[in-house]
Amino acid sequence: MDAMTDPDATARLARRYPARRTTRAWIPLAILLAVLGAIWLVWAGSYGATGTVTARVDAFEVRSDTQIDVTVTIDRPDPGKAAECLLYSQAVTYDRVGEAKVQVEPGGSSLTTLNIELRTFKRATTAAVENCRALG
Repeated sequence: MDAMTDPDATARLARRYPARRTTRAWIPLAILLAVLGAIWLVWAGSYGATGTVTARVDAFEVRSDTQIDVTVTIDRPDPGKAAECLLYSQAVTYDRVGEAKVQVEPGGSSLTTLNIELRTFKRATTAAVENCRALG
């Protein structure tokens, strides 16, 4: 008798090599992770799509060793909210020599241009804007 027809050999082989268990416990976990990933993707996309307040320096003119005149345009996605930006000037040595918080009140256009006289403690060579945010 060969191993395929011998009942003892078949039983012995079945004990030695048991039938493969087909557990599918990973499928609900994979579905849960896919759903959570989709929810996160929608949240990240909508959070990143909300507009932020931005600003740029359009022009500046150094008036003296203690003053620089700066023209700033602030872009607010929601003109109904106030906005605030930090305007600063730098010297030739890259030191900050003057700072001012610039605020735009709610209302008006989404693009607002302001002319600011910025006082400095040393001669300024440039002006820049940072940290713009919506208020309220």
